[in-house]
Amino acid sequence: MPEMAQRASSSATASPETDERDPHIPSSIPPWVHISSSDSTPFLPQPSRPNTRHYKPPPSHYKPGRKWDGYRTAEPALLSAPIAEHQVRWAGFMDSGPNPGVREEEGRSMGAQWMADNVPITTRAWEAEDEARADMPETLTGWWLFSPERQERTVRLFWRLLLKNPFIPLLFRLTCLAFAGASLGLAGTIYRAVYNVNHDAIADNQCATRASTYMALIVGAVAVPYIGYVTWDEYMSKPLGLRSAVAKTLLLLCDLYFIVFSASNLSLAFDALDDHRWACFDDGYDANVAGVGATCPNNPSICSRQRALSGVLLISLVAWLATFSVSVMRVVEKLR
Repeated sequence: MPEMAQRASSSATASPETDERDPHIPSSIPPWVHISSSDSTPFLPQPSRPNTRHYKPPPSHYKPGRKWDGYRTAEPALLSAPIAEHQVRWAGFMDSGPNPGVREEEGRSMGAQWMADNVPITTRAWEAEDEARADMPETLTGWWLFSPERQERTVRLFWRLLLKNPFIPLLFRLTCLAFAGASLGLAGTIYRAVYNVNHDAIADNQCATRASTYMALIVGAVAVPYIGYVTWDEYMSKPLGLRSAVAKTLLLLCDLYFIVFSASNLSLAFDALDDHRWACFDDGYDANVAGVGATCPNNPSICSRQRALSGVLLISLVAWLATFSVSVMRVVEKLR
């Protein structure tokens, strides 16, 4: 036992020295670590080497497609036998696969009466999909005013007609076209009537053309060909989904521009009706208002046409607003 005591004393005396050693001083490699004799510095970082890429330029006499010339024959690349014979050769191979196809001899052709008795859906004619009736019962009882189901069905039918019927935009465009042409014609008659008054024999009978007349002539002259082009483009050109974002935006903004000009034209037309210094002023009203003389004597013919122009412009503005709203909703419905 004295040897064990000696080892314990030696380990006790060596432990403080080991603890006091600098941890940064490298220690010797243990004998069980295998080191190749050819590798002198195994732990030093090696310099990075770039990847070696072999570049072999093509030969100068290289011609694509000439490699397999020795295997070419003079026979045309056509089937030497009918297709049915080639199918017979490969029928066994195809049937042995995991998904064999249906062979003609495994089926039977049934008559029309058998199909009508066993598959009655084949005898039904084509029917348009009724989205409004998809989740509704077939028969709805009760008055429409007191039946929420019937009211809901009517609302859904209305929105389906408004958003998916191809003739709804045509109806609104034709309405805008009709009233744009009517406003253009009325503005032309007012301009002609003012011209006749200014060139008659009475020198004091002078009348000034109002801004609403010029505005109606300009807007109407541009709106009529524009509506015709947009109507043709909507039915004859490519769908909205195939157009660019700029084309879709311009298609909607053009209607908005005409709405702005129609609204300003309507305000000018109502201002001409309310102006006591123009053709519609009252006979008993003083023509000289605030030192400004009358610009047109009382003329019932011009005044009646101005009233008609104001009414037509009002309906035209409503038609433009409805057309713009329907166009936006249909575009959103198609592109969502």
